[in-house]
Amino acid sequence: MNPLIKNWQLTLLAIFLILAVLIVFNPFQADKAGYYPYTNIKLGIDFEGGTVMQLELQEEVSGDEISRIGNIISKRADPSGLMNITVTPIGKKFVVIRMPESDPQKLEVIESRIRQQGKFEAALDGQVLFTGDEIKKVLRTDTSYGLFQAGPGVVEWRLPFILNETASKRFTNDTFHKCSQTSFTPQGTISYDCEKTYFFLDKPDALVVISEEQYTNDDITLNAGDLFQNIPQGTQITELIEDSRVNVIVYEDGFDQNVLAAAFSENSNAYISNDLGNEVIVALENVGFNVTKIENEAPWIWNTLNARQVISLTENITNEDLVDPAQAEIISTLVISGRRDDGDTARADLEELTILLESGSLPTPVKSISKETISPSLGESFKGLVLFMGLIAFIIVALVVTIRYRMFKLAIPIFIIGASEVLINLSFITLIQWPLDLAAFAGLIAAIGTGVDSEIVITDEIIGRKDKAAMSLIKRIKTALFIVMVAAFTIIGVMGPIVLFSRSFPGIDKLYGFAVVAIAGALIGVFITRPAFTKIIEKIVEKIEKE
Repeated sequence: MNPLIKNWQLTLLAIFLILAVLIVFNPFQADKAGYYPYTNIKLGIDFEGGTVMQLELQEEVSGDEISRIGNIISKRADPSGLMNITVTPIGKKFVVIRMPESDPQKLEVIESRIRQQGKFEAALDGQVLFTGDEIKKVLRTDTSYGLFQAGPGVVEWRLPFILNETASKRFTNDTFHKCSQTSFTPQGTISYDCEKTYFFLDKPDALVVISEEQYTNDDITLNAGDLFQNIPQGTQITELIEDSRVNVIVYEDGFDQNVLAAAFSENSNAYISNDLGNEVIVALENVGFNVTKIENEAPWIWNTLNARQVISLTENITNEDLVDPAQAEIISTLVISGRRDDGDTARADLEELTILLESGSLPTPVKSISKETISPSLGESFKGLVLFMGLIAFIIVALVVTIRYRMFKLAIPIFIIGASEVLINLSFITLIQWPLDLAAFAGLIAAIGTGVDSEIVITDEIIGRKDKAAMSLIKRIKTALFIVMVAAFTIIGVMGPIVLFSRSFPGIDKLYGFAVVAIAGALIGVFITRPAFTKIIEKIVEKIEKE
């Protein structure tokens, strides 16, 4: 008989070892430090350094929605897709983000993007023209996208985009003939005065209460305009409030209780201007409102309503040359623009809005974000400690086996099979692209411990007891393998629920990597390494019995 077929257990192990080496290592590529070979193992933030963020949403959502939220957050945290970020939805209310980033400034930018719900809408005459979710595509590659010098010390950013079909028809219909003729130019062309569209990002879901004095000041400020807040001259505070469709009360000497009751039936949150006193807070709290005093800069109402731009329509968009709305040209491509006094700020505004429009809005706001950061230097120290612990574990196992059986040659196959299990398990981790973090490493250690324990059981069953001497070698091997398989499938039974349900419960998700690696180790042991170890022990016993 062909020795490869006769010793198929050893042949199978050799094949898997060769495949594992090819998967884990690339002998022709150097690592970051310039050493060969390069390893394909993806290390987690425990070893590379990075940050773990856990987001809690304000409300529970469905399984489909939490998956969509995960995709949105992934796009916001890593717009380029090059940061190797892992986003994991947990249950119906939590999302965990693992990223190889520990720079405080970059983390602040990412956290700011993630915190925003991203509900973008454009309004006219108190009606919604379109929302961010109706934007089909942002035209990043268009020549009109980017930064442009608009004058000395003025940088304009422009963001062109395409609306979907439904929003395009609504926009065309709602803006039809929204310009009025004012005069004729010397060249004989008509001059138009067009209505303004207001753009909002994450409008407050609350009752807004503003003092009469603050209202008057904001009215003057808005009418004067502010180039770098994208507020044109002549902006009317009444139009701003109307288009926001937020319930706003101008406080004078008291509240109309019927108005407050109607407002409370719609929303229990209230935002008040920072110059209002405790009597206003008490009056609102007596109705049941959760009151928050907002410390925004002027114009207070503009910033509290989260208005972003005011852009005038043009006669070519409003189809002023047509009489019948049915003949109007459908407008689908639009441009949002803004101005800043320097290029860096303008670029940041453009990038933020682009990312939010491309990712879409969250169906529910983010309630809180907890953050845990590991520095790269700490991750490097983890690597050394982990390798040292693994080496010590192997030495201790070899000593225990040698002392137990008084035969060093039995420790050698245990050591070799243990190392083989580690390599094959690492190749599995590499194949599924799971980052090797502390949890996965703990699963690897558990798998090694279980493997060594099983190998000792096999050795003990075959040669360790005198009362087994009367049994045939084949029967002893069968008994040993039965015990080992029961132990392995017990591990799978224990770890299985963790794999199945850890993504549904916050906190338990940290055990996911541990459970997956432990189960993989058990299966590798049952079907690959332990049959090979049993064959090795069989050869050793046959030789001993012959002698």
